[in-house]
Amino acid sequence: MKNQTLVIFLFLCSYLSLFAQENNALVSGENLKYRIHLGFINAAEATIKSSPNTFTIDDQIVRKVEIEGKTTGVLELFSPLRDYWSAQIDTKTLLPIKTEMRKREGRYRKEETVLYQMDKGFAKITSPQNKPVTSTMAGPKDLLDLISAYYFLRSKPVADKKPGSKWSAQVLVDSKIYELVLVVKAKETIETEAGKRSSIKTNILLPKNNLFKEEDAIRLWISDDEYQVPLKVQVNLKIGFLTIDLVDYSIQGKKIYFPKASL
Repeated sequence: MKNQTLVIFLFLCSYLSLFAQENNALVSGENLKYRIHLGFINAAEATIKSSPNTFTIDDQIVRKVEIEGKTTGVLELFSPLRDYWSAQIDTKTLLPIKTEMRKREGRYRKEETVLYQMDKGFAKITSPQNKPVTSTMAGPKDLLDLISAYYFLRSKPVADKKPGSKWSAQVLVDSKIYELVLVVKAKETIETEAGKRSSIKTNILLPKNNLFKEEDAIRLWISDDEYQVPLKVQVNLKIGFLTIDLVDYSIQGKKIYFPKASL
């Protein structure tokens, strides 16, 4: 499965921010680390980091968030992957201003920059691997990118909602717009790398595709606390079972859940 493991993780992260004030979702100096398994294989790891400082673009206060991922273990030997994604996000609306992506997957290379001008109704996409190199794509004013969408859940009162409650978002990924739906299922106590923790179990519904076994193949557990971070993800793929676990979490250097862990 040519490097699909980490791509799935990044895509899942793309379903997680929409509207709030410089809000608790977009935390300064936040650092999360995840371990990814395909069945019993230790397949990859990924980190999500937000900058400690903000800056200004066209009178908008912006914070930068970065995702880095790489294969580990056996996959690192046979199919190495190094992916990098960054987004400059408006701290008030949590909408993307500019995103950058660099993929190194075996011999495959891809770079892409997207400028979001949704007040004008389009996003400008530039990639030396595309033909033409620069193009525009029409979209809604609240269009999300791969990273800004990560904060969707964390700006929503998931814990307060009844089972069956839903949210939807439109996300731009690889020059295509996907509509994803999150469904709240129930509260559960689950076993994590940090011990037993209270969580909210949810399902992510995806458009019909050839990768996932069924429409609701993704199960996501969110911490039932002030942080609302994804603790665990289970994905039922046609080729196997994928598990993603939070293994370290810190804010401004202070450990959260993992007092003895180190990044």
